[in-house]
Amino acid sequence: MIQLKDQVGDAIVPAVIQALVVCVVRFFTIPWSIWKGAALRLAAMRQSSDEEKVASSKSEFPVFDWFRAAWDGAIFLSWFIGILISVIALIGGSMGYGGLMQGIAAGVTVLVYFYFSVIGMSLLKEGLILVLSIALNMERLVNKS
Repeated sequence: MIQLKDQVGDAIVPAVIQALVVCVVRFFTIPWSIWKGAALRLAAMRQSSDEEKVASSKSEFPVFDWFRAAWDGAIFLSWFIGILISVIALIGGSMGYGGLMQGIAAGVTVLVYFYFSVIGMSLLKEGLILVLSIALNMERLVNKS
C-alpha cells in the first residue's frame, strides 16, 4: 500500500505538467499544426503524379475527394482572409468613435478569432469525412477482392 502511494506521489508532478502542456500549450499550437497540415496536403496534391489524378478520377466518390481538398483549401485560406478582415477592422475601428485603440482591439480580436477558427473548421471536416470515409473504404475493399 505504501509503495502504491509512493508511485502515485511520484507521478503527480509529471502528470500535472503533462496535463498543462496538453490542455494549455497544445491548445495554442494546434491551429498552426492544422493550418500547416492543410498547406502541405494542398502542395502535395499540386505535385501529385498524373497516375494518381487518373486513379482519383475513376473513383466512385469524386465528391468525397473534392470535399477533402476543398476543406483543406478553406482552412489554408482562412488565415489570409482573417488578415484582410483584421486590417479592415483596424482601419474601420480607428475611424470610429473610440479612435486608434478601438481599431487595434478590433483588429486583434479578428486575428485571434481567425487563428482559432481552424480548430472548428478541422473538427467539422473530420466529422464529415469520418462518415464519408466509410464509403470510400468499402469501395477499396470491393476493388481488392
